[in-house]
Amino acid sequence: MILTAGAGSQFAIRLEPKEVVAQMIVRTLDEISGGDRDVQGPGWRSRRIVLADDAMGCSLHYVEIAAGSELALWYKHHLEANLCVAGEGEVLDVATGTTHPIVPGTLYALDRNDRHVLSARTALTLVCTFSPALTGRETHDGDGSYEPAGGATRTDDRQ
Repeated sequence: MILTAGAGSQFAIRLEPKEVVAQMIVRTLDEISGGDRDVQGPGWRSRRIVLADDAMGCSLHYVEIAAGSELALWYKHHLEANLCVAGEGEVLDVATGTTHPIVPGTLYALDRNDRHVLSARTALTLVCTFSPALTGRETHDGDGSYEPAGGATRTDDRQ
């Protein structure tokens, strides 16, 4: 708003259009559940909270693994970090044969496109990030990976 003095001490008020500012992203798991961002496969469910179209540079997922599930995975086109928030399991680094226990508060990061096997002793809940960001509809292919996102080509031949 601009207030100006006119002749004879009269005031004129001129309203300027307000600049539109993009709002921060705020989402709940309930909003995502059952929609396009809620993706499931054998033994897992991923609610994809932040995706490539959000332009954040990575994606953020709330992932639930069913008790007794064993998932052989290899994100050869993506880097991934996982924080366990509930449940118990273990992750096997296929290249080294080392198994690491997974309990609430444990982070494991696949910083070299590591082949791994995630096993859930109990229902397991993870908060996961992917870089580059996923688009949202990816599912695991035959070797446990996702297709490259936006031309990503990084791979690591560790087996």
